[in-house]
Amino acid sequence: MRIGIYNRHLATLGGGERYSLAIASLLAPINDVEVISHTAVDPAQIMARLHLPLERVRYRVVPALPAADLGWLSTEYDFFINASNGDFIMPTAPHSAMVVFFPAHLGGRIMRGVRGRANAWLRRLLALTPNAQPTVIQQQLISRLAALSPDLDARLHNPQPADLRAVAARYDLRWAISRFTQQWTQRYWALPSSLLYPAVGVENFAALPKEPWILSVGRFFAGQHNKQHLAMLRIFGELVDEGLRGWRLYLAGGVTPGAVHDAYLDEVRHAAAGYPITVCPDLPFAALRELYGRSTIYWHAAGYGENETATPVKFEHFGITTVEAMAAGCVPVVIGAGGQRELVHPGIDGFLWHTSADLKMNTRRLIAQPTLATNLSRAAMATSRHFDWTHFQRRLADSLAAAGIPAKVAGI
Repeated sequence: MRIGIYNRHLATLGGGERYSLAIASLLAPINDVEVISHTAVDPAQIMARLHLPLERVRYRVVPALPAADLGWLSTEYDFFINASNGDFIMPTAPHSAMVVFFPAHLGGRIMRGVRGRANAWLRRLLALTPNAQPTVIQQQLISRLAALSPDLDARLHNPQPADLRAVAARYDLRWAISRFTQQWTQRYWALPSSLLYPAVGVENFAALPKEPWILSVGRFFAGQHNKQHLAMLRIFGELVDEGLRGWRLYLAGGVTPGAVHDAYLDEVRHAAAGYPITVCPDLPFAALRELYGRSTIYWHAAGYGENETATPVKFEHFGITTVEAMAAGCVPVVIGAGGQRELVHPGIDGFLWHTSADLKMNTRRLIAQPTLATNLSRAAMATSRHFDWTHFQRRLADSLAAAGIPAKVAGI
C-alpha cells in the first residue's frame, strides 16, 4: 500500500512530528511510506533527534502552499494521513486519516461566513497566492501583522477553510491524541474520533541518583499555548522568599525561531535573575535525559490562569514531557486540567494542582517527606509504561482495523 503522511511542520522535530513519524516507522516496513513536508530535513538528523527506526521511510518536499491548495497530494496515495495540526486538506485518497492534536473551533454560521470572506480578502491584499510575489509594501504589512501574533502569522499564510467540519468529516478516521482532545472534537465538530495516545520513548529514560531539583520541560514560545514559564518562575520565587533553601528550578526546552519568541525567552531569563533558577534552551538530548534522571520533582503549568471551558486549546492536549519525566522517576506535580488528568493519579504516582497554593503545598510535602517522594517516583515509572511503544503499536493496529483501512502495522 502506498501511504503519504503530511506534516507542514516536520522541520521543527517537535512532539507532533514525533507522533506522525512514529506512525510512519510502524507502517514503513510493510508499506511504501512517504513523509511529505515543505522543507528538506536530513533523515539522519531526524532519527538522531527523535530516536525512531525510520530507515525505510522516504521523504518528499513539495511547494509550501496553503492547505486549501494541497488537495492534489492525497490523490497519489492509497492511504493519506494528514498529521499536520491546523491544516485542513480535503482528502481524495481511497483511505484517509487525520491526526487531531486539538480541534479548531468552528464558530457559528456568521463566523464561518466572515472567516471565508476575510481569508479571501487578506490573501488578495497580501498577494498570498501560489504564483504571486508580494510587493515591498505588502511584505512590510505581512511582517507587521506577524509581529502582532504568531497565530495570526500562521493564519495569514495558511488560512483555514470557511467550513472546517466539512473537510474533517471527509476523513475515514480521525485520531485524537487524548480523551481531552476526543471530548472537544466531539463538542466542536460533532464527529467521532479514535483515541491514539502518542508513543512516548519511555525506554530512553531512567532514574538517576536524585538531586534537590525541580524540572519543567516545554518549548519556549509566545502564543496561545505557551508553557507558562513566567508563572512557574513567580511561584518558585515565592517558595524561595518563604524560606525554601537548597532547591533549584530548571526550565528546559527548545526555542521556536522568530523575534517574538526570542523576546519571550529574554523575558523568562530576566524573571529568573536573582533566584536559584537555570534556564536551559535547546539542550542536547543526552543532557536533557540526565536532567530528567537527576531531578526529583516535575512541574507543568500549561493553561494556568485560563478557563478550560472557554479556551481549552490553551491547556496541554496530552503531556509527552510529563510522561518522560515519570519514566525518569520524577514525581509529577502538574496542573489538573487538559490531558494531564489522564496521566497522573493523585496520591498514587504524583499530584494534580489547580491554584498556586496547591502547587506550593504539594511541592513542600514532597520535599518534607522523602519516603513519600520515593514511593510516588516508583509508581510514576510504572504508569509511564502505559504509553510505551508496544501500547502504541497495538492501538494503531486496532484503530486501522476498526476503520477498515488495510494498512499493515509492523510487528502485529
